[in-house]
Amino acid sequence: MSTDVVLPVTERGPEAGTAVLTVNSQAHALRIEPRVSLLDALREHLGLTGSKKGCDQGTCGACTVWVDGRRVLACLTLAVTCEGREVTTIEGLAAADGELHPDHRGRR
Repeated sequence: MSTDVVLPVTERGPEAGTAVLTVNSQAHALRIEPRVSLLDALREHLGLTGSKKGCDQGTCGACTVWVDGRRVLACLTLAVTCEGREVTTIEGLAAADGELHPDHRGRR
């Protein structure tokens, strides 16, 4: 028995279109080309610079984000494939009051 959610296929051409991405629990409508990586969408279109562009080949892990609770390399993931999914970046790990997630507090 599979629990995977199957989303309807959206026809896309090479030109820019609107993609709605849910990032850190907020929906964002972005006008992007289908070839834009998730990393570039986060950094250049949303201003979320916590995920870094390191090797741009998926080997360093600097661009790691969570998509539906699973770790993905944002430099190798097309942004349009994340429509209908929850993307969590490093910025999304802080509490509403700005308190850092335990994994990101300084070690004592």
